[in-house]
Order: sequence, then C-alpha cells, then structure tokens
Amino acid sequence: MPRVVKPKDVRRAEVLDRALALFLERGYENVSLNDLLAVSGTSKGAFYHYFPSKEALVVALAQRSAGEAFEVLRPVFDQPGKNALERLNAGLAASYQVKLGMGVPEPIAAMRSLLMPENQALFRKIVTIWEDLFRPVLTEVITQGVREGVFDTFDPEGVGDMIQGFAASIQDYLVRMFDAADAKSRRKTIDDCVKRLKLYGIATDRILGLPDGATVVLERKQVEAMMTLFMPSRPAGSLP
Repeated sequence: MPRVVKPKDVRRAEVLDRALALFLERGYENVSLNDLLAVSGTSKGAFYHYFPSKEALVVALAQRSAGEAFEVLRPVFDQPGKNALERLNAGLAASYQVKLGMGVPEPIAAMRSLLMPENQALFRKIVTIWEDLFRPVLTEVITQGVREGVFDTFDPEGVGDMIQGFAASIQDYLVRMFDAADAKSRRKTIDDCVKRLKLYGIATDRILGLPDGATVVLERKQVEAMMTLFMPSRPAGSLP
C-alpha cells in the first residue's frame, strides 16, 4: 500500500500532542531532542522542518494553549450591550473556569504537571504568551471603562498587566497545596490564598477607582474546589 502522507498542519499537531504528553510525564527539563524524535516518530530533519529547536516547540505549545483559551474567553469579554465593569467581571469569572479546564480530568492533570518545578520553564512561557494575547483585550475593556466614567486610571494597559500579574501569582498557592502535609497545613494554605485574593480584589478596585468589592475574585468555596480538582486523592469532605 502507498504511504499516507499527512498534511503538514496535521502532522505538526500530532508532534505537539506527543511532545506535551512526554513533557507532562517526565518534566520539560528531563526530555531531550532524541526523546522527542522517538515519541513523535520523526527524523531529525523532519522535526526541524516543523520546529527549529526544542525551545521553538515549547513556544508553539504555549501559543496553542493560550490560543485555545483566548478563543473561549474573547467572546465573554466582548459581550455586546455590557458596560466595562460587567465585561471585566464576566471575563475574570470565565477565566477561572477556563484555566481549570472546566473540571475535566485531562486539562487538570496537565495543569498539575505544569506546576511542578521541572516544568516551570514551559509554564512561564505559557503564562507570558497568555498575557501577551490578552493584554489588548484587557486594555480595550479598561479604556472603555475610562471613557464611560466607570473606571478612573491614566494607564489602562498598566492596570491590565497588574490584573494579570495578580492572577498568575495564585499559582504559588497551588504549588503550596501540593506540598501541604496535613489538614492544618492545607487549611492555612487555603486561608492565605483567600486572604491574598481579597487583597488583590481590593487593589484592583482601587487602581480602577471602584468601591471595594466591585470586581470578581474567587471565594473560599471556589479555592476549595480548586484544591479538590488538583488533588483528587483527597475527597472534598476532607477539606477544612
């Protein structure tokens, strides 16, 4: 039978899928180019045809991950007939669901692996590309709010960057959840996370010239749900 030659974009997507599975299994730092060639079933020449280097493949993975999230979230931020605060809050609330993969096992497992120390290089690239992709969206929403008189800031893009920085820093608490040895430690991690989220919410409100509590933040029950998703061996009822 003649050999089936797949379109370049299909073959490239397959290489990305297999590389991601390998990174999540072994850790980004523990995967060599030869490992990627073996798992993807490509020659070195064919691999370089798709990706000039291992780092280029990682960037492509990050771009794909961020792009998929963007496709889901952009319509939420762009809802017609909403004022800027309503658009911002809808987008922030939807981001929580998207970043947790809507609770389905595969994205949760991927995120759990990405937060491990050996995958920090890959995770940082994903976060950076995510932020670059969403910067114009947040800037536009905040600029609209200034124009409407809902927000009061002289730097809409800077405020958007601060909001994204607040969101990214929550990953540190997820890592601490992994390391919590007992119920007392888990309870303290949750308490610390909820307190910090409240602070971030107030900070966002104040830099936008809003009353405290105007912007959406995760509540304790949502943080507990996040912990249950990321640590499924610990049933929800065992959380403090």
